[in-house]
Amino acid sequence: MSVSEQRLLLGVDEEVLQEWMDHARAGHQVSLSNNVLEGIGCALSIYASLVILLNHERSRDWVRAANRAPLFQGKCAMSLMTSGNRKDLEDVARYLLGERYR
Repeated sequence: MSVSEQRLLLGVDEEVLQEWMDHARAGHQVSLSNNVLEGIGCALSIYASLVILLNHERSRDWVRAANRAPLFQGKCAMSLMTSGNRKDLEDVARYLLGERYR
């Protein structure tokens, strides 16, 4: 995932993301808002579901491939995940959880 995609998924600008990364690499504590933590939780849920449903390699392809499921309307999952709308990210996570337990 590119830095641009990471910042869109988390809902922060590039400078903030870079600051967090610099602090973390230096071993410093990073404070994150509940909104950012929820976004990270959704991303981890998506990742876990993809690892269970597919293997690691196929999961990378899946998030970038056009999807015919009604939720995606022919778009790739990554476009919803990085739309800037938290509901879209949550919807992708819920969709994959549903696929896991189908």
